[in-house]
Amino acid sequence: MSDNEKKEISYFKYNQDDILEILTEYLAKENGYGTFYSKATVLGSPGVDLRFLVALGTLDEDEFVEKVDFEILDTNLDFNGSHK
Repeated sequence: MSDNEKKEISYFKYNQDDILEILTEYLAKENGYGTFYSKATVLGSPGVDLRFLVALGTLDEDEFVEKVDFEILDTNLDFNGSHK
């Protein structure tokens, strides 16, 4: 892009539900899920200890995914995201 072809700045604003949906759908796709069932949450404070937790399963695993306790998961699961 030349200096004469400046691109306009785009602005976006997402609420928590949108953020959870985008991240969950990305993870499902990256991990080979076609149709899936999920449960997700955001914990912590921005800039301090913010973290995203998600449980993904196939549709027939919905009852197991729904029972996931995020407090227990948060305590026992190490960070395992692929983004560095």
